[in-house]
Amino acid sequence: MVCVIIRNISLMHAGMKIVLTGSDGFIGKAVKRGLEMKGHTIIGFDIRSGHDMLKRDDVEKVVGSGIDMVYHLAAAADLTKIKTLDDARMATDLNVLGTYNFAHACAKHGIWLVYASTCCVYGNQLTHAPEFEDTTLPNPSEIYACTKLAGEDIIRGYGINFVLPYTILRFATIYGPGMRDTLAPAVFLRQAYEGKPITVHGTGEQERTQTYIDDLVEGIVAVAEHPEAKQQIINLTSEENVSVIRMARDIKALLQSSSEIVHGPDRRYQTYHENPAVQKARQLLGWKAKTSWEEGIKKTAAWFVAEQKKARH
Repeated sequence: MVCVIIRNISLMHAGMKIVLTGSDGFIGKAVKRGLEMKGHTIIGFDIRSGHDMLKRDDVEKVVGSGIDMVYHLAAAADLTKIKTLDDARMATDLNVLGTYNFAHACAKHGIWLVYASTCCVYGNQLTHAPEFEDTTLPNPSEIYACTKLAGEDIIRGYGINFVLPYTILRFATIYGPGMRDTLAPAVFLRQAYEGKPITVHGTGEQERTQTYIDDLVEGIVAVAEHPEAKQQIINLTSEENVSVIRMARDIKALLQSSSEIVHGPDRRYQTYHENPAVQKARQLLGWKAKTSWEEGIKKTAAWFVAEQKKARH
């Protein structure tokens, strides 16, 4: 046992060889930078670069290439693109079968698998009590969250039966420079910048624990330095709840926009309130989100306006 502990500590101080799926995405790019700053060597695995996590041989090859860890961030995560049965099949294939391929390969080679799940697995709870990783019963309200929960169960199953070392991270809503253009803050920023109506689904009273990208990256990167996070599910989220209507109003004010805020039909299947518990991340990772919504959206708005100005030239 002493030998194993010494090896783990040594690995944490030495640069590790880490496979990062979804390495070309919004979160993946930021995580890649964060891990490289810690001295780790990153092997990107992303569909944009020609990789396919549905091809078992490709997954087996990269996992069996003498690596130390896998960060599995890749997923079909854009809810606006899951509208038809064909869309649902594609998302299920990627999120469930792709995750299964990595879980199987990591179990075979004894590789630590860090899996990016979502706080959406909690769905709509009967109360607004904190949603704890190990005691709150998941209640996903749409298919994306169902597929991510299925990925969690597959990984936990491999952990139980085949001693797969794993950590499951449940992310809240992530925003910041480089974010997907279909996220609510990005949509509102574009509408406000162009002077178009800012479109809010339903009353806008639905709330999100909006988490700034830099904070999230710190939490994700910290996992590699904390082997005690193995066999654990951990929420990574801000503690600040922000309503959608507040997002719209704050963005309109920041851009000094003349846009009208208008209310449209409510979005079906959405989660109306997020309240993930944060104690476990503090205890196991020494991590806490530091950026307030007010500070984060100011940084994000400044980035957005700068990008629009660059695009004009």
